[in-house]
Amino acid sequence: MQTIAFDLETTGLYPIKDKIVEIGAVRFDNDKITEEFQTLVNPGVPIPQEVIAIHGITDQMVLNAPAERDALELFLKFIGDDIMLAHSASFDAGFIMASVALHKLKVPANLLIDTCELARTVLPGMANYKLPTLGKHFNLAQSGYHRALADAVAVAGLFRICRAKLPDQMTPIDIANYPNQGLKFRDFVFGEIELPPDKIVVRQAVEQGFDLEIEYRNSSGEVSQRVISPFNMYSFRGRCYIAAYCHNASEERQFRVDRIVSAQKTKNVHNRL
Repeated sequence: MQTIAFDLETTGLYPIKDKIVEIGAVRFDNDKITEEFQTLVNPGVPIPQEVIAIHGITDQMVLNAPAERDALELFLKFIGDDIMLAHSASFDAGFIMASVALHKLKVPANLLIDTCELARTVLPGMANYKLPTLGKHFNLAQSGYHRALADAVAVAGLFRICRAKLPDQMTPIDIANYPNQGLKFRDFVFGEIELPPDKIVVRQAVEQGFDLEIEYRNSSGEVSQRVISPFNMYSFRGRCYIAAYCHNASEERQFRVDRIVSAQKTKNVHNRL
């Protein structure tokens, strides 16, 4: 079993609502990259200009690229059952699993290592744990951040640096269970999610496209009233979340469903930005 570092570029931050536009991966054994995978992906929707400004991938570039299902099937064939690495792995794994659910593909069984969490554990005191920051600090060879293959190469380099800080006898399987309790693709569930009767309206809002007035309890226990436009719902390790545009904050946010005290369809129509 070898190790694969991978990275995605997308049209935005939220699976289902946003789409994959590039997949990059490198398979490596010890310090040597043995195989590469890279493909642009036609998302089937326009790529927002503010996102193009980050990764530089335009609508013209993806025009003749494989559709998401075709690209994902190629990627899943490439990875086999090898151990996977990603930086902030929940982001990349969430997009993979949203696409797997949408296209009814087999759920990958690979173990995941989050190099961001691993770096926080074994490299204390960094300015921050963003991949460009760590790459610059450790002089990782990089042709440009925010392109999938280049970022995958940087993730592989960062993993080698982190692994050198751990006991020699630790295998990648041991490391996968070290900082994040064995993160797996199947920890993310998209599609049919069980909800209590008083929260069914949340799923209806996602599916039918109406806004909600909610009372929401934050992590400090404070309850506030909000108007939200939900566009996505998923479960991570048994805990359900919704992604929504929050009209009070004028930005997209994620909300834990178990912290929604009450929810009802709003009587007013709001612009969905």
